[in-house]
Amino acid sequence: MKNLRNLLVSIMLLVCATAWAATPKYIFYFIGDGMGLGQVQALRTYFKTVNDSLAPLVHFYDFPVAGIVATYSADSDITDSAAAGTALACGGKTRNGMIGMNADTVALTSVAKKMKAAGRGVAVMSSVCIDDATPAAFYASRPSRHDYYAIARQGVASGFDILAGAYFRDPYGVRAHTPGNVFAEYEAAGYTLVRGRDGYTLPQEASRVLWLDNDTTTENCIGYAIDGDNGDMTLPCMVRAGIEYLYKRYPRGFFMMAEGGAIDHMGHSNDPSGLLGEMLQFDAAVREAYEFYKRHPRETLIIITADHETGGLALGVEGSRGPALDNLQYAHRSKGEFSNALRELLKSKGSKVQWRDVRQFMEESLGLGSVIAITPGEEGALMVALQDVIDSRGKDVKTLYANFDHLTNLIYTLYSCKCGLGWTTYSHSGNPVPFFAIGAGAERFENQGWMENTAIPHILGGMIK
Repeated sequence: MKNLRNLLVSIMLLVCATAWAATPKYIFYFIGDGMGLGQVQALRTYFKTVNDSLAPLVHFYDFPVAGIVATYSADSDITDSAAAGTALACGGKTRNGMIGMNADTVALTSVAKKMKAAGRGVAVMSSVCIDDATPAAFYASRPSRHDYYAIARQGVASGFDILAGAYFRDPYGVRAHTPGNVFAEYEAAGYTLVRGRDGYTLPQEASRVLWLDNDTTTENCIGYAIDGDNGDMTLPCMVRAGIEYLYKRYPRGFFMMAEGGAIDHMGHSNDPSGLLGEMLQFDAAVREAYEFYKRHPRETLIIITADHETGGLALGVEGSRGPALDNLQYAHRSKGEFSNALRELLKSKGSKVQWRDVRQFMEESLGLGSVIAITPGEEGALMVALQDVIDSRGKDVKTLYANFDHLTNLIYTLYSCKCGLGWTTYSHSGNPVPFFAIGAGAERFENQGWMENTAIPHILGGMIK
């Protein structure tokens, strides 16, 4: 009888523990857009190589629960962000290009909407446009990810507490040929608009917040980390301000989705140092949530994954001696900024431009040719590429977010090689992505094996009470 009683007590304790673990009060859902296994390993190797002062801290790749996530869409082994974002937000596969609905154009309900319906605070934030594919999948349902005006209006209807990102791509319906003003609609729905650093202390008196970047000319992102502080928003500060705002307002808890959207931009560009800058920002944003977790360990869940991998990044490339990621610390410009500045240099010098001018610029911007040695053969190839550009023979490389001249692209290919990094594409790959979790309910993600991306919101949905 005693043994039976002990068994019953053990079962009850196990049931109680499972129930507690399955209902975290505070949920952080981090999505690194384009962040595959290679991107995470590059960050990890960088910290190990440079012995960074942050190394003793817990980084997200150290979280106790880890797994692998498949990313294919309903119609392709290589997904786009719309289909992948829909899978991560709503738990359903769809065709590339579709937002928040299944392949039969039936609207799906995101886990964020379910959290809001359950009385929790909800924030959706990104380092790129708030109507970009991944954040949009949490509040919108459209047959095309390019329906930017309609997507922005559905953000109003969501009633989410915080929507934060760079800007809207079509706030006045110009591209949609439907004149309007989404800002007026947000204001009418009770949203307070804050811009840039003004949002670092979100106004508690605001019933809802629309937080956008100050820079409305560069609508794609809030600014790349490697190009320096533009005086506006950063993802870590967005997460920190969001925590302070939601924690004070929602005793029942909150749900926050934060996307490191520019990781994808750097993958499309094959920009290794720009990628590192975005990965460091993403890690810092997760660390803001981790600090909150340390104060509320029995009530907080943090999960991290990606919508897909971009660039086909790998450590180890023919012609290198292995990873040399300490070389990344010498770069001071994104590939886009480098390309723009190089064009200006060539324009200002005209026919009088000399290789030594370009080499000096390359040394100052990347350390390539100075602290990072190059061979005579490599330098010769760059000199030929310079002449091709001068003679208008060099072919530009077109990527999703930028076009690069032949010389810039060759320089960055060499620079990647000097860092021991190789790329296979300027687009998305079909590679799987990582998953990490810590906190209350994290064990629900254990032993998932090769996990479908659709499983993540389903498991999260099971935690709503």
